[in-house]
Amino acid sequence: MSLLKKVYYRACSVLPMNVITKSDDLQLLLPYHHTVSSEFLPHIGHLYDYKNEQQFIQDLDFLLKYYDPISEEELFKKLANGIPIKKSFLLTFDDGFREVYENIAPILEKKGIPAVFFINPAFIGNNILFYRCKISLLIHELKKHSADKKFAKLFYDNLALIQQTIPAAIIALKSINQNNAAVLDMLAEKIGYSFNEFLQATKPFLTKEQVHELAARGFAVGGHSMDHPYYKLLSIEDQLQQTIESCAAVDEMTDFKKCSFSFPHSDKDLSQLLFDSLLQTQIPAFYGIQNQREEWNNRMLHRFNAERPQTPLQQQVKGLAVLSKIRQMRGTNSVIRN
Repeated sequence: MSLLKKVYYRACSVLPMNVITKSDDLQLLLPYHHTVSSEFLPHIGHLYDYKNEQQFIQDLDFLLKYYDPISEEELFKKLANGIPIKKSFLLTFDDGFREVYENIAPILEKKGIPAVFFINPAFIGNNILFYRCKISLLIHELKKHSADKKFAKLFYDNLALIQQTIPAAIIALKSINQNNAAVLDMLAEKIGYSFNEFLQATKPFLTKEQVHELAARGFAVGGHSMDHPYYKLLSIEDQLQQTIESCAAVDEMTDFKKCSFSFPHSDKDLSQLLFDSLLQTQIPAFYGIQNQREEWNNRMLHRFNAERPQTPLQQQVKGLAVLSKIRQMRGTNSVIRN
């Protein structure tokens, strides 16, 4: 998080919560996470931060003090019938990492909190490793062997770097997308690292049996595309296919038949033409990440990133409340697509 954002959230933290909860601007909170772990996860930890279990529990206690948990099913009923939503929150988790089953679900069950787990069916069962996880693992190896100049040079040469430094290599690795992800396998082979050994030893994703069990325990499970591509790099036809096939796969795993969908990476570049097609499907709702903006005309709910360890959720909620009020005043709180 930038210094400016940190200052902003700290400044907003002086607002009393009773002012926030009485405002009409932020009655439904939609925090999202990827994972929760008290351990460093090398396949994730070089991509983004995440909260440990104690920090997560503290955030939940804050939410329960000022807001009521709402299930996805109850939320959809209220939205469909035009029933006002008051001081409620719905938690969502993307990517289907195994910590959902091992860490997150048990904590939520103890506190009586429902949630939605969005998964990528291609990774469920740990037969395929998400290429972004490969990026994090390679960064981990590079940092671990940073003093070995020959080792680092393998990265520089295979990434065709002009500026041959570790920071430049990390930037280059993070810029890789689904279209050039093959370079990751080539680089791993050059340095003698096996993604498959990591995948089989760690099993970072949920299994089909765990997904089915989570649904049976009352959690909602949704689609998150088949294999987590950048949608902006896909045709509309491929965007539709990724969306519809992932929800069909989730329905098959869970017998739920009410699979909602969260867009991978970002929804900002998606066209109205895509939504015109998606609105003809049986998918009940879609989730984006545009910080609580409004877009229910497309059955779209916008979430905010709640997993920054350096920012307590209470600070974030207050900051979002101020931001929402500013956007309302400017007339920019609704998402308009081209």
